[in-house]
Amino acid sequence: MERHHPPDSPAANPEQTLSLLTSEVSEVESAIQLVASGQATRVTVTGLRFGEALAARFDAEARTRGIQIEPLPWADDAGCDLLVRHVDE
Repeated sequence: MERHHPPDSPAANPEQTLSLLTSEVSEVESAIQLVASGQATRVTVTGLRFGEALAARFDAEARTRGIQIEPLPWADDAGCDLLVRHVDE
């Protein structure tokens, strides 16, 4: 059985999905670096389609740098924002 995806679904266009994921990875990495460098105590990365997966992917690395990544899911479950912040110990 063939699956059909809505035209605006990430699964509808693999190249577009890869581009979006690459961009979101870069945004999260930049937010982590910004907080780790001390230039910001917290950064909110908004509008992420893959935010929860990225939070899980970068969680261990961020924690070793004293940073917490907190997903802020959207009500419609279509993505989330991420709060990247320095954790005071």
